[in-house]
Amino acid sequence: MRVRRWLAVTFSVAVVACAAGPAAAAEPAWSPAPIPPSEPTSNLWDVAAVDAAHAWAVGFEGYRWEEEDPTGSPVMLRWDGTGWARTSLPVVQEPVSFQRVAASSAQDVWVKGAPWSSDGGVALVWRYDGSTWTEVPYPPGAAPGTLAISDLSVVDGHAWLVGRRGNAPVFHEWTGSSWQEHQPPAQCVRGGGFVNFCNVNAVKAFAPDDVWAAGNGMWNGFSGPVLFHWNGIEWRTVDIGLNQQMLTMQSLDGLSSQDIWAVGDGGGMGSANVVVRGDGTTWATVGGLTTPSTPGVAVGANGAPWVISRFPLATFRSHGPAGWTLAMAPAPAGTSATYNAIAAMPGTNRVLAVGNVDLPGTSPLRLQAVIAEHSAP
Repeated sequence: MRVRRWLAVTFSVAVVACAAGPAAAAEPAWSPAPIPPSEPTSNLWDVAAVDAAHAWAVGFEGYRWEEEDPTGSPVMLRWDGTGWARTSLPVVQEPVSFQRVAASSAQDVWVKGAPWSSDGGVALVWRYDGSTWTEVPYPPGAAPGTLAISDLSVVDGHAWLVGRRGNAPVFHEWTGSSWQEHQPPAQCVRGGGFVNFCNVNAVKAFAPDDVWAAGNGMWNGFSGPVLFHWNGIEWRTVDIGLNQQMLTMQSLDGLSSQDIWAVGDGGGMGSANVVVRGDGTTWATVGGLTTPSTPGVAVGANGAPWVISRFPLATFRSHGPAGWTLAMAPAPAGTSATYNAIAAMPGTNRVLAVGNVDLPGTSPLRLQAVIAEHSAP
C-alpha cells in the first residue's frame, strides 16, 4: 500500500540523531512538554494556537506498517492554559490520520485528515465551534485521485486548503457556506508550448482578502521558489527576487502581511536553503542559515522567527539582531527526534513544536509523539 511504503520511508529517513552539536548562543533551551501517553507508533503532524489557553496538536497513534490491514487512530491534544490533555475527536468512519490543524479562535478550529486506506486524493475536513465537531463536506477530495492537500489556514470563518491536482496547484476556500476553487495564477497554467507548473506547500491567511501561499514554480524565463498572494479577487505570483534556483518554499508565517517570513530548501533535491523576509511589497534574503531541511517557521509575539531544522541534527534556530541562534531540540537520552511543525502562541512568549522520537529497542522501529516548548525571556 502506498501510504504504508511512504511512512516507512519517512520514518527511516526523517529521524535524525540528537547528538552533540555546535554550542548554542545565550538562548533559553527548548524543553519537552508533559503530554498524555500515546500508543506507538504515534506522531504529531501539526500544531495551532490562538491564545494562552487554547492550542491543539494533531496526528495519529497505533500505526503498525508491518500489518496487512490499515491500522492507526487519530490523535488530538488540547492545551487549556495549564497542560496538554486528550480532547474530543470528530466522528470518523475508518482509521484516519489527522495531518493539519488551524484555528482563528477557540470557536473556529479546523482539522484536515485522510484515511489510511487511501492511495491519495481523499481529504476529510472537520470544524469545531467550541462545543461540537462537524464534518465539512469536501467534494474535491471525496474520492481517490491525484489531489494532494498540503496545508490549511483559517481566518474570520474562511478556511483555505492548498495543494495540487497532478501538476496543477489548487486553492480551495471555504466561503462560509461552500467550497470554492479559485484559478491559479496565469504563470502556473500550461501555455505557449512550455510546460508550466507550480507547487504550493504552505498557506497563511491574515484576512479573507489577504492570503499568502508558498512553494515553487517553473515557466518561461523563471524557475525557483515563489510566493503567491490572494487579494480577494485573484491569486498572483509574487516576485521575491530568486530565479534559476532549485529551491522550494516549505513554510511561511508572520504577525501581519507587512512582516512575513518564508523558509525553503531543496525539497530533497539538494542541500541548499533559503530564508526571505518581506513587507508584502519588497523582499530580502536572510543569509546564514546552514541547514538543508527547513519544514517549518513560526514568528513569535516579539517578531522573531523560529525555524525547524532537521539535518544533520534536530534543532531550532531563531533570528535576531545578532543573526541566527541555535537551540538543540529536546529528546530523551538515547533517542532520536523529528519535529514536523512549529507555531507561536499569540499574546505570549511561548512557541510550540510537535513531532516524534524513536523508541530504542523496538523492532520494527516504533515512534512516540512529542511536544517541545520554548518561552522567550
